[in-house]
Amino acid sequence: MEHIKLRDLIKKTVHGDIQINKPIMITSRDRTDTSMITFLNHLMKYNNIKKDDLFTFYFKMINIFNRRFSELMDIDIFNSYIQHVKKEWNHNDFILYEENVQVNNSKKKMEDVIENINTLCMQFKELNDNVRTNNMNDVIVEDDMMDSMDNFLNKIRELSSEMGDITSLLDQISENIDKLKIDILLDLSMKDKTIYLMFSDIDDNVEIPSNVNIIFLNYIYIINLIKKHIVYFRRIISKVENISTNMSKYVEDSKETVKRVRD
Repeated sequence: MEHIKLRDLIKKTVHGDIQINKPIMITSRDRTDTSMITFLNHLMKYNNIKKDDLFTFYFKMINIFNRRFSELMDIDIFNSYIQHVKKEWNHNDFILYEENVQVNNSKKKMEDVIENINTLCMQFKELNDNVRTNNMNDVIVEDDMMDSMDNFLNKIRELSSEMGDITSLLDQISENIDKLKIDILLDLSMKDKTIYLMFSDIDDNVEIPSNVNIIFLNYIYIINLIKKHIVYFRRIISKVENISTNMSKYVEDSKETVKRVRD
């Protein structure tokens, strides 16, 4: 199927030529077949955006949107109407998402945390089997076992630190999103080009996109996708914390058991 290249897909989205809550039509190379596909499925199936990378990708799109809005604000007609709507809402500040949090590959991905907990679960099983089967009257065995337990508990603490960093990042992003003037953006998502022209009392202006309202609408959708990812991440963190806490407590108790046997 002939799909939209990623650069073009982003451009069409940011310019309002695609409404991302509606399916995208793609056509077979011989033009004999068509198919409808969602925006997200198009990203993952045809644009090679992996599910693990969607969260970071959304922020890249937000930054591109913000640059687009900055360009539009240089147009007097657009700027005048935006200021008018802000005044209607009794608001004078910036209405878009202000990014002061770095979301990039230097941050631990949730998938890395999940992989770490899976590895620790396997190590926990092996450690537990050794505690139950090995002869703790053997000092060498006992020392090796204690070292293994200490090593395991250190890894749990490292995992806890990683989850703390991710939680802190999510908290900052959520705080920024909460500052977003979604009510004004929703209002603007219902105002097409004709409203801007009527407000400035002119017949036409080629600089104002005909589907300017779709640009605002797509922006809101991307923000909502970010919020949905945050909910997913918090749910995973909660599960991982519960598992790691239980394993840590069990190993700590096992250490005490080994000590009592030795003593």
